[in-house]
Amino acid sequence: MNVEALFAIRVRTPRLELGLPTLDELEELYRVAEAGIHPPAEMPFAFAWTDNLRHGIFLDFHQGALRDWRPSLWECHFVTFAGGRVIGTQNIGAREFATNREVGTGSWLGRPFQRQGYGLEQRAAILEFAFAGLGAERAKSGALVHNVASQRISERLGYRMTGVSEVAPRGEPVPHHDYVIERGEWRCPIEIRIEGLEPALPLFGAFPQSG
Repeated sequence: MNVEALFAIRVRTPRLELGLPTLDELEELYRVAEAGIHPPAEMPFAFAWTDNLRHGIFLDFHQGALRDWRPSLWECHFVTFAGGRVIGTQNIGAREFATNREVGTGSWLGRPFQRQGYGLEQRAAILEFAFAGLGAERAKSGALVHNVASQRISERLGYRMTGVSEVAPRGEPVPHHDYVIERGEWRCPIEIRIEGLEPALPLFGAFPQSG
C-alpha cells in the first residue's frame, strides 16, 4: 500500500512537533533509545524491548509498521521533536477503525527529556489527533503499576481507569492499569495544530470531520 501521504502529517503543540521520521531521524531515535529510557532495574513497558535493543530490529519494527499498513489494521509511530531535536516517540494504532472508532496509544521519551511536561504534551497531541482529526470515539491507554508518571498523565487528561490487568515483561506478573477516555470526555488543555491529514484519512479508515 502506498503510504506516502502519511509523511506529510504534522501535529504541533506549543513546544513539540510529531511526524513520521525520515531514515536519518529514525537513526536519531534509535540513538535516543540507546542512551537510555529508564533505569535498568525498572521496566515500564509491557514488552521488555529495551532489554535487547538492537539497531536492525529497532529500524525494522518502525519500517515494518509502514510496510504492513492497511486501513483495517495500522500502527502510526510518530517521532516527537522539541526544538528540531528527536526526543522520543508517540504512537497510535487501531484495528477496524472504520467500524469501531477506537484507538490505542503508547509513548516513550529519552531520559534527558523526561519530567519536563513533554509526556503530557505529546499525549494531548495524539488525543486531539484521534478525536478531532480521525473522528475516534474512544482512546485506550495503560501503564504498569510502578509507572506513576504515565498514570498521572492519564488522570490529568481525563482518562478513567477501567480495571487492572496483568502483564509479564520480564517473566513475572506485574499489574497493569487500564485506562479509557471517550470523545465526549476529551477537553484539550493546550493548542494543537494538525496539518496534512486530510489526504491521508483513507489510510486510517477515517473520513473528513464536519465543522
